[in-house]
Amino acid sequence: MGIFLFLIFLFCDLITCLLIKHAYHQNFVFQNGMLLGVHIPKEQVRHPQVETLCGQSKRRWNLYQNIHIILGSLICLISFFSPKWMMLIWIFWFLAYLAGTEILMTMPIRSMYRLKQEQGWIREKSRRTVYIDTKLSAMSERMASRALWHLLFLAAELAATVALHVHLQGQNGQAGPEILMLGGAAMTVTLLIWAMRLYLVEKRNVVYSQNSKINIAVNGLVKRTWARAFLGADGWNCAAWLYLALRWFLAGNPGKGDWFVYALLQLAAAFAVLLPWGSAIQKKRELLAADDQPVEVDDDEYWKNGWYENPQDPHLLVQNRFCDTNYTFNMARPAARWINRGITLLLVGCLGWAAWMVIERL
Repeated sequence: MGIFLFLIFLFCDLITCLLIKHAYHQNFVFQNGMLLGVHIPKEQVRHPQVETLCGQSKRRWNLYQNIHIILGSLICLISFFSPKWMMLIWIFWFLAYLAGTEILMTMPIRSMYRLKQEQGWIREKSRRTVYIDTKLSAMSERMASRALWHLLFLAAELAATVALHVHLQGQNGQAGPEILMLGGAAMTVTLLIWAMRLYLVEKRNVVYSQNSKINIAVNGLVKRTWARAFLGADGWNCAAWLYLALRWFLAGNPGKGDWFVYALLQLAAAFAVLLPWGSAIQKKRELLAADDQPVEVDDDEYWKNGWYENPQDPHLLVQNRFCDTNYTFNMARPAARWINRGITLLLVGCLGWAAWMVIERL
């Protein structure tokens, strides 16, 4: 038990901390007219105050992340002596780590925006400019493959769930609720992935340049990458449930090894979302670096707190400027605030409930 918990938690800690550490690193590099997520003139990148702020922020970020990579790994070692104490300490550490990460992400943005205001670097002409690329809009539907594969995955998961339920009913007179729960979970994941794919791949376009060819190339790259990522994640999720259902058919009840394989396949689904972005992000940067007609809209006033808040924007989700493979909520929309509160309460509540269950058993 100890070695199993150690490996699982260590792996999750390293993946989480390393992804967070390196995902934010792009903000320390001047690109798309921004540094630390704030638009500043290119000629001011070497300004003494800018260099000092960037240097301090980068050192603090790296130090904080490195400390928590080591601390999280050390906490996992406690599982060899007391798994319950390890889980309890890990819960409080993880919440503290997330809170500290959020602070270190937002404070440099606010400091850079204040410096920008003090130095008068706000470009009034581009503050409220909206760019529309009609050629990009016309090409939108042809940039990625259709979502028919997701329907096939959904049909396979539904067929496996119904067939297994009927088989166990005929064999034992009853089928456990876990069959419907696991099958339902697999289908829910497929539907969520399909919904996200429809929104991100087939609906959303971003104007990066006054050159339509650049916009079509970059948006096509992003949409194809999202399509591959969602397809891979959905495929592995479907494979995980089909494997477990097959073992139920053949063995009557999955063993520990079967559950381990199921967990590995679900882990592969998570990796499938991330892997396509390794080369795609680099290609996107190369395309934008070669652009001599970039679009730079100075909308920093909506991002100055570290999150997006624009009452004039009707969108609930917008592209996250701090990590361009992500999307974030428009916090000026009431629905966004309620969703974020619900997610926060759910996360804290689940971790708090888990901590309470561990404490009761100590």
